[in-house]
Amino acid sequence: MLTIYAPFNNPNSKAWEVFNGIEKSWPEQVKVLDNTATDVLSNSMFWGFVNNNMALVKVLEARKQTYWFTDTPYFGRFDNNNLKPDNHYWRICKNRIHVPFIKGCKSDRFEKFEMKVQAPNFKGKNILVCPSSPNINQYLGRPDWLNETIAEIKKHTDRPIKIREKPRGRGTSGPSEAIIPLSEELKDAWVCVTSCSISAVEAQCNGIPTICDVKSFAEPVSANNFSDIENPYFVGAEDWLYSLAYQQFTPEEFTNGFAIETLLDKGFL
Repeated sequence: MLTIYAPFNNPNSKAWEVFNGIEKSWPEQVKVLDNTATDVLSNSMFWGFVNNNMALVKVLEARKQTYWFTDTPYFGRFDNNNLKPDNHYWRICKNRIHVPFIKGCKSDRFEKFEMKVQAPNFKGKNILVCPSSPNINQYLGRPDWLNETIAEIKKHTDRPIKIREKPRGRGTSGPSEAIIPLSEELKDAWVCVTSCSISAVEAQCNGIPTICDVKSFAEPVSANNFSDIENPYFVGAEDWLYSLAYQQFTPEEFTNGFAIETLLDKGFL
């Protein structure tokens, strides 16, 4: 049985876009409980770190029990100005908060987003630091990640450091709330540094090397220390991008069973 921990206190939460579809397509019996709970069952599903979700995930990880985590996607993020069930996506992960790298994924789902993947030019000047949300850094055990990271960068380079906080507004966060697009700030970036932010995707697509936490979804294409910051690691991201695109789905795909079929095909169910 799958137990969904849902935000009963917020009937307008976008979590319901995922959970309503999962209830219709999941191959097991589904039970829905309030995510303000203080105890948790194995084989549970969460959406983001809202209410008590982080504590419940930590409990399951300590017990080495199964959980599913859903949250914002890597491409095709919802936009408050244009929210339809077939034009935005949500990621889904098993026993982790970000997806793993699956080799051998086709390019078709990534190609839908018409994103160009640029070769690195290594001409930027700034170290662009993109902190993850405080919740994510807390989850990683790095609540003071930003200050620690800046201090570590300064040990290895004297390049200017530019900090880009996560854009927030209108009750949400992400690209649609940004005053300055990330693409503009990447134009003069030597590397992009983040703990676990999805900004790593756009950086890689723009040919900017990334440095991230070892637990980041971007770890397969990133360095995770600063010793070689003046000779940044860049391996090429296409296969990794294809993998990301195969682990996120529209509300419509959660409902019609395509998401479940794909999870089965990739060996997650």
